[in-house]
Amino acid sequence: MTKANLFWVLSAILLTTASFADAQQRKIFRVGVITTGGAWYQTIDGLRVGLRELGLEEGKQFVLAIRDTKGDLKAAEEAARNLEQERVALIYTTQTSVTIAAKRATVEIPIVFCAGADPVDLGLVESFAHPGGRLTGVYEPGSDK
Repeated sequence: MTKANLFWVLSAILLTTASFADAQQRKIFRVGVITTGGAWYQTIDGLRVGLRELGLEEGKQFVLAIRDTKGDLKAAEEAARNLEQERVALIYTTQTSVTIAAKRATVEIPIVFCAGADPVDLGLVESFAHPGGRLTGVYEPGSDK
């Protein structure tokens, strides 16, 4: 993920969660992360680095509740449902297939995605300029496998 793309994901996270800074650093935001594991942990590491670069400290302003589905999309749907029931601030997904599963399994929770397939073509967002709905994220062609 390029630094510019990471910036947009981080900005979306911050906007979606009513701003960590506005919470006066008293509330710790839980961010649900759903991944299929393996090399996708690098994307999660990039998320941590980007948030740290914005002055946010894991454990003080946010915690990541990571769910590794090991490639099982039914497990991704279950993880998304559970995270929504746990009332995390948002769900971050590391692949298009997981994003689709999370969207299908939830009704209210905001989802920030990293997608390798066009999110407009897939119906995840209305357009790049105006995503609409509760999903937003980064489209990096060819990043999903």
